[in-house]
Amino acid sequence: MQAIASLRAGASITLDEITILEDKRLVLWDEALAIKSQGMAAFGAYAARQYGFGLTDKNRLDFPWMTADYRRIGYDSDYFACDAKEKKLVPVALDTAHKKVIVFATGRAFAEKNARLGSIDPEDATDNARGVMSAQVYLVGSRLVPNDAHAQVVAMAYDMVTSEEETPALRIQAILDPGFQHQVSIRAAERIFGPLIGELETYPTGMIVRREGRILGRPLADELIIKNLSKVVLVGASVGCIITLQVAFWLDELLIELGVSEVVREEAARAFLIVNLGPTMTLAPPQRTNVISVINKNDEFVVSGNHIAPLVARMEKAGRNFIPDVSGRSNSFTVVLDVPGTIYFGDKSTDPVFDPLGSHFGHSMKYYTYGFSRYGFSPPDRAGVGPTGWFRSE
Repeated sequence: MQAIASLRAGASITLDEITILEDKRLVLWDEALAIKSQGMAAFGAYAARQYGFGLTDKNRLDFPWMTADYRRIGYDSDYFACDAKEKKLVPVALDTAHKKVIVFATGRAFAEKNARLGSIDPEDATDNARGVMSAQVYLVGSRLVPNDAHAQVVAMAYDMVTSEEETPALRIQAILDPGFQHQVSIRAAERIFGPLIGELETYPTGMIVRREGRILGRPLADELIIKNLSKVVLVGASVGCIITLQVAFWLDELLIELGVSEVVREEAARAFLIVNLGPTMTLAPPQRTNVISVINKNDEFVVSGNHIAPLVARMEKAGRNFIPDVSGRSNSFTVVLDVPGTIYFGDKSTDPVFDPLGSHFGHSMKYYTYGFSRYGFSPPDRAGVGPTGWFRSE
């Protein structure tokens, strides 16, 4: 905070100060890894205590949004797309008629908090946050579907602005209770997947209508469900990765409610793709689902819940960056990139650089998406092909 205050006052950060910051970062890293070696549940409980959060008798997080105090799914519950000409977000309707639908989830609270470091008022901070998110949507879209007019890229910006505690709480809950479903995730899943899996009665918000606990409607034909799901890509950035994984979990719940067979549910889970860009959480994807996690080798958010040491060790031993996840599942891969962190070495300098503002939403997003391009990202030729179908060979 002293370094950030110095920058805001117009003072330069000296090499000695940066060295001190780097040393402190490494100490925190070692402390976090020591706690994680006891198990991620122990780390989650430790993180909860640091924030002053209470735990239930089952060692799960006790936080208001678990029952009632959750926020809107976005700015007035809309989806947003990037207007490249105006360089801002504009509200759009999710159109599942496109050949490819990419839904991008990010954490508005993070963008807004970073914007506030510049000592600006809340209204300007909100505008800055929308600008940051607009750039994120543009980068994601331009890397994943370049020159593809048949694709729609939209942002799902869940609103956590009124409670900055909610972002770390969401991460900690993902560690302590991976099966927990945030109301945001449930709502997103029903709005995204509902039209793709059934002829269902819905509210104007897109939520599915239920009567006496039963969905009003019927599932589509098995083949059509798989075909429809194959057009979907869920992209999570930072804490948004938690939302994408929970959305995938809820899709399976919807298919169960509709009475879809286990065989089709397994195929449905493999029909779409989840891409996690810089996940600040434990890498615990739903079973069966295609997941590609792109992480920073020097993750500045390692203390937020990532346990990347085993992945980095495997990467260095194998001498490659594109590896299966720790569990060895064939449908989950991790791309490890050496992305600039809060303290990093610049391209033209051997001195470390301290970047408190742009590292996560600027440099990291740019490097993650350009990293995809370097690995040869390309859409699959057919549904259910798995992550290797989304990449050309290294």
